[in-house]
Amino acid sequence: MVMVSASSAMRSASSRSVTAKTVLDPGPDFLGDSPRIQREAGGRFAVTATIGIVMLTRRSVLLGGGALAGLAAAEFVGMTAHTPGTAAPPRQKPSTAVWFDVISDIQGDLADLDRALDGLEAFGRADALLVNGDLTPNGREHEYEELFDRLRLGEHPDALYTIGNHEFYNGESSEVSVERFLRHSAMPGLFSAHEVGGVPVIRLGTTDGSEAGGHCVILGRTQLDWLRDTLEECPRQRPVLVMSHHALPGTVSGTFTDPLTQAPRIYSSDYAESDELLALLAGFPNALLLSGHTHWSLYREDWLTRRTAPGGHPDGFAAVNTGAVQTGFGPDGRGGEAPLDRQENQGLRIEVDGPTVRIHALDFRRNAVIRTAEFRVDGRPGPVVVASPGWPGAVT
Repeated sequence: MVMVSASSAMRSASSRSVTAKTVLDPGPDFLGDSPRIQREAGGRFAVTATIGIVMLTRRSVLLGGGALAGLAAAEFVGMTAHTPGTAAPPRQKPSTAVWFDVISDIQGDLADLDRALDGLEAFGRADALLVNGDLTPNGREHEYEELFDRLRLGEHPDALYTIGNHEFYNGESSEVSVERFLRHSAMPGLFSAHEVGGVPVIRLGTTDGSEAGGHCVILGRTQLDWLRDTLEECPRQRPVLVMSHHALPGTVSGTFTDPLTQAPRIYSSDYAESDELLALLAGFPNALLLSGHTHWSLYREDWLTRRTAPGGHPDGFAAVNTGAVQTGFGPDGRGGEAPLDRQENQGLRIEVDGPTVRIHALDFRRNAVIRTAEFRVDGRPGPVVVASPGWPGAVT
């Protein structure tokens, strides 16, 4: 596989290196059929919760019993949010680790972008910044100019970008919108493969943003075949990050089928080829799908899952909600969604070290680490809850 160097289309900056530790109190309200609680060194707890369901909602899990029977297999990690601990002394980044900062859905909110970048910087310099779509409100020339002028002034690592639906909301053709995105982001194409510190990062993007056929994402035969070939050539013992702005059905918050606690009317048909993409990814247990678009909160228990599909690997693939810089959304109780709070601002720090992926869900509005989970790609997929760091410099 020809891997495009991540550094060839990125911008660099410096940042501080500060991390803090606290002990996770698992509490009494674990979600899952039979969570396994294991005490680790230093009194920490690791928790695994595996549920054989597709509709992975708080309501469904709490009902339990017969409500879970006979549903298609998927894995779900349910965790309880906790307050961050006091700041610990700075630590050095392990020499074997590769760190990623992940944000999405900026949509012109440059003040919240600054806050997110400042928050990520406080955790120490990452190796790459992944911006997962909806960079702009409407994909207009001046919006890109304002965004990238601001990014050039800010503290952040080199960046990779995917295209989102808002990049097409300009009344112009998909061809014009794509050209403008590629020109400003300096990405080599709508889809591409990169290596960051030896970790494969794959970008996906729609070839048609018109939504004329009722779908936000049309990948096309060429992109799907390329994705399969690219994943096949990635080492199975190494995690692979797959960036795609839109969420696949049945993967993360908002995309499941319960009309009371999810938004199936909104997220059941974003991808024209959703079944094929799900089946493809399910054959690669080392894949982690990063999706934004929903703006649903990382405080929800279904923010990180494993998704299986018939004929795929028994462990399926991992999927995580990347949060949103601009405005939080949630269920409206009728199968749709509604905006909740314009001030919400969330993202991720992902740490890859050998076969282990550790994900910190971050609240930039409140300077809080919402939760931390990790999984492995060497036959023990997890995910498991692990102790979270406190917010660097936080007073608690």
